[in-house]
Amino acid sequence: MADITLKQCRYFRAVAQTGGIASAAQVVGVSQPAVAQAVAKLEDQTGLVLFRRLHARGMELTAQGVEFLRYAEQMLVYAEQMNVAAADIAAHRVGRLRIGCFQSIAPFYLAKIVCGMSQYMPGVVLDVQELLQEELTLSLGRNEIDLAILYDLGLDETRFKLRPLAAAPLYLIVPPDHRLATRESVSICEIDHEEFVLFDAPQSRDYFLNLFSKFDIKPQIAYRSSSIETVRCYVANGLGVSLLSMKPADDMTYDGGRTVSIKLNDATPPMQIVIASHLKAPENQLAERFATTCRNLFARQKNP
Repeated sequence: MADITLKQCRYFRAVAQTGGIASAAQVVGVSQPAVAQAVAKLEDQTGLVLFRRLHARGMELTAQGVEFLRYAEQMLVYAEQMNVAAADIAAHRVGRLRIGCFQSIAPFYLAKIVCGMSQYMPGVVLDVQELLQEELTLSLGRNEIDLAILYDLGLDETRFKLRPLAAAPLYLIVPPDHRLATRESVSICEIDHEEFVLFDAPQSRDYFLNLFSKFDIKPQIAYRSSSIETVRCYVANGLGVSLLSMKPADDMTYDGGRTVSIKLNDATPPMQIVIASHLKAPENQLAERFATTCRNLFARQKNP
């Protein structure tokens, strides 16, 4: 059996709805012979008798015709849906994006990004992963994710396209009874030889250690953690001080303690948060639209 065409279904439906070849031809905007030939060919292809020809009274659906019309109408509805979907895809209104986010940035921004995208790009499905810095760059290189939200800690701009999202300035956290707790700002040199709790995620660790070297200070690393909240809990319990870049909205910690946040008055550059894609990745206009929308969302909100 030859494939049934959308044109045949459209002409057949027009005849069924109007009850005649002439009136159907007017509805679909073609000649009467074109409609007649399409219906005749459809009956020949299917082996069905779709109409009873009534002399001087047009055409009437047979029982087979009534049943076949249900499927023809479904086919035409699906075709229209495909046309709409194709237009949406072409306009980058629908699709699926694979997004990776550095795990310490995720609690501060990721939910807002997903929520914002549901408003500005409702037809786009986001597959989101929280990964470490090195895992994000590897995943971009392997085309396992389309975009990554991460720190610009030595990212290779010959491999990655970077778009700035936010600047996260460093600050000091101390327990409430610490000697510096009442200060509005301090120098990083004032924590020289202090017991220190290190945020020990890859790349972030190197960033802080290089910072110590730059200012020629030697904090005593007492504890380490790859979790910002664990670092804050250590500090709240008096086990050391720390430097962080992402600042929660509240000084309370998960265990009910409290930290005190203090500005640094040194010339310490903020950590830059960027959205990155691999330069050799296939062109993806949907990803570009996401990146632009993401930057607009960041521009409209105050950095934590």
